[in-house]
Amino acid sequence: MPEPLLSIVIPTWNQFEFTRACVESLRHNTDVPYELIIVDNGSEPAAATAAAGLADEFVGNDENLGFAKAMNQGLWLANGSLVAFVNNDTEFPAKWASRLAATIEAETRPGIVLPAVTAAGNQSSVRTTPTDRTMTFPPFTAIPSGVVYLMERNTIVELGGWNEGYGIASAEDLDLLFTVWSNGLSVVLDERVLVSHASAVTAATLRGRHSLYQANRLAFAKRWAAADPLSITQLSSCPDDRFAANLEKARIAGTWMKQWFEAKDQAAALAAPAAATAAPLNETTAPTFIHRIRARLRRD
Repeated sequence: MPEPLLSIVIPTWNQFEFTRACVESLRHNTDVPYELIIVDNGSEPAAATAAAGLADEFVGNDENLGFAKAMNQGLWLANGSLVAFVNNDTEFPAKWASRLAATIEAETRPGIVLPAVTAAGNQSSVRTTPTDRTMTFPPFTAIPSGVVYLMERNTIVELGGWNEGYGIASAEDLDLLFTVWSNGLSVVLDERVLVSHASAVTAATLRGRHSLYQANRLAFAKRWAAADPLSITQLSSCPDDRFAANLEKARIAGTWMKQWFEAKDQAAALAAPAAATAAPLNETTAPTFIHRIRARLRRD
């Protein structure tokens, strides 16, 4: 077998039918040399055994260690120069891999390349049909969900992998985006690839998921409102002055996000104490918030 260009990492927790459909689409439509790494987070024995049979490399955890931990376990096994971090409730079209790989190769300072998806908590990467366009997200404002992230393995390894400091559900993808932007790397949407995404299939089965979402997103906002350079990884390729300037932009965004999250949670608690929910941040539900951040970043 040739050395893989691409390592595909998929975390799973039950929901085997979705995993099987995802893997079948990858096996049929991945058009570069690759390896498939599945990390199971304490599924029922039958689902874990079945998932193991689909993988080139398999990690079986005895309990649910969370999204970030599972992604890192797969990352440390990866042999490809590129790593695709993939939710298991996705299905991929033909030529997806070569197209995303070409996009990341064309970038001067590539951070993350992601495909368009049919559904996501944040709407900035949601599309109904593929196009021939790519677009670069403005740092710290347009925030795509981490349904599929393609990165250079050396980059994500130097960044220390996914941040395992969050609870079991959510905010890890946002944290990785902000870390990438802080280092002056690009985040690019490739609309030539449209991935079918069922959205939140696994997260919907978590007990107390809304409380988990609230806690994680507030922890994220507090971390980035402070954006201590000692706690944010700086790449060797990022000059000190650029890193400092980007962290200041991250603090601005984090401060606004913290205020918005707190206000949203307070309003929800007053309106419906028994059913306060934590709707994902997106440009449809929070246009004023997004526009304020953009205006402030332009001024600074």
